[in-house]
Amino acid sequence: MEQRFYNRMLLRLVGLPIAALAILAVLLGFGLKNVEQSARSMDHSDQIIAQSDLVLKLIIDEETGLRGYLLTHDRLFLEPMQKADQTLDSQFDALAKMIRRRPDQIAALRQIQLAHQQWQLEATREINDPAPASQMEAQLLDRKKSMDDIRARMAAFVRTEQQVRDQRTASFQNISSKSETALGILILFIAIVIAWLTQRSFVAVATVHRKQLEEIRLASQESYAREQWLNTTLRSIGDAVIACDVNGRVSFMNPVAEQLTGWDEASAKGHPLPDIFPIFNESTRAIVENPVDKVRRLGTIVGLANHTILISKDSKEICIDDSGAPIRNSAGDMIGVVLVFRDITDRKLSDDALMRAEKLAAAGRLAASVAHEVNNPLEGLTNLVYIARQTDELEEVRTLLIQAEEELGRIAHITRQSLGFYRELTSATLYNPSEIIRDVTEFYRPRAHSQGVSLAVRSDIETEILGVAGEIRQVLSNLIANSIDASTSGCKIRLHAKSAHDPRDPSRHGVRISIADSGSGISPKHLEEIFEPFFTTKKDTGTGLGLWVSRQLVEKNGGSLHVRSCTTGAHRGTTFSMFLPASGKPPEPTEAHVNPTLEAEPVQTN
Repeated sequence: MEQRFYNRMLLRLVGLPIAALAILAVLLGFGLKNVEQSARSMDHSDQIIAQSDLVLKLIIDEETGLRGYLLTHDRLFLEPMQKADQTLDSQFDALAKMIRRRPDQIAALRQIQLAHQQWQLEATREINDPAPASQMEAQLLDRKKSMDDIRARMAAFVRTEQQVRDQRTASFQNISSKSETALGILILFIAIVIAWLTQRSFVAVATVHRKQLEEIRLASQESYAREQWLNTTLRSIGDAVIACDVNGRVSFMNPVAEQLTGWDEASAKGHPLPDIFPIFNESTRAIVENPVDKVRRLGTIVGLANHTILISKDSKEICIDDSGAPIRNSAGDMIGVVLVFRDITDRKLSDDALMRAEKLAAAGRLAASVAHEVNNPLEGLTNLVYIARQTDELEEVRTLLIQAEEELGRIAHITRQSLGFYRELTSATLYNPSEIIRDVTEFYRPRAHSQGVSLAVRSDIETEILGVAGEIRQVLSNLIANSIDASTSGCKIRLHAKSAHDPRDPSRHGVRISIADSGSGISPKHLEEIFEPFFTTKKDTGTGLGLWVSRQLVEKNGGSLHVRSCTTGAHRGTTFSMFLPASGKPPEPTEAHVNPTLEAEPVQTN
């Protein structure tokens, strides 16, 4: 509104004088045109008078020459007359052109020209046939009377032209006088109008200016109050807050941030954020990219990867999660970055406790599976020993012992598989995922076969992974067990492992393992909750921690776990896709793990 008002005032203050000058220029041009036209008219009259004088002079020259010749009969006196005769016709024509728009003057000039021609005829006759001396005086008197008549006509012609000139001069003076008066009045009027409008404009501008100053004062007070309110809020909230300028140097810290980092705000101001906020991956101890640097690089809101620790000034390790967001001005330019983080040590301890509980539950389920798998060969072994005790044939006893040895081998194989699942592996090592996949699927193949579910495995990768192999065993065990639980007789479970790149960061190379079943699928309303702790659809048989722990373990090993599912149609079923980086490097800030819009093949949760 104010901008349009100022534009209107500026247009009025600038446009009005320009319009006035334009009007004055038009009027002045009109007046100058009239003046110029009057001046040309007077000049034309002067030219006509001058040309009339020239014609009259030539006629007089003719008379003078003729008079001298008649008195002396000396042809020398005829030379001026002859010269005048040669130019008079052209001079008469020139004068006629000058007055061609004046019929009265044209008629008068024609009479003068005819009288002159008559005079020339008589002069020519007298020159050719001179009169006797006794008649000379009368002849000269007749020529003089004729010439006096011509001069009188010429004088009347000139007087008429002089009157026209005088009229034009008077008209010119009248026009000039009126133009000056009108121009003066117009200038005075325009000056009064401009002064009045300018005064009104300045009053309006002053009023708006005072209003804007008042608005600025109120806005300043409101801004100060809001600043104090925000400052108090930021210093009072339970999360730690650090604000940095556009160059990544600390400009604000609230008390919680001071407590967690060990730096006070005064000491931290002006320091680069990595000096105040050094963060590392909990497992690999690799440096994690600072969120503020990532915000400055990407210009968007970002978060930390899981399993990030902060090393405080006193070397204390604190588990944190955080997010960073750009601060932008009204033009959309980034002017700073704000970082919000919190201490999640207690939450992590709770998560660890839940993970241990789930491991114990998994161990219990494994024990039940082992007991079931071992029971069959034990029953066969008992029968073989009984038969061997009842026979005396050495060869038959030897055959029975060989069969008993095979059953003992089956029991030993099951035992070795069970031990392989839960060996105490707390540090990351290089391992081949194909071996783990083979062990886990072989362990669950009898259970799948007993339910009429086919288990197909394709894993031909040689890439080694840096991580905790026992944790990946547990993840695969959870996922395959879930797929078996979600499948009915005739369903298929396909497990495929191949070399791949992380879709979140194509520069990260690793292995992608997918477990797809053609079971009942996961309801869309449950799809976004399956990775939450204690969420289960198995009622009395599930703890609700299996998928939550699986995702935690995968992310701990630097990877990501995604799911897609469909409950109807030809693509019914669930697919879990797990990416494990070859380097074990922690991933970038986590993204959504569930995409319910993708078609896949479902599973129940435990």
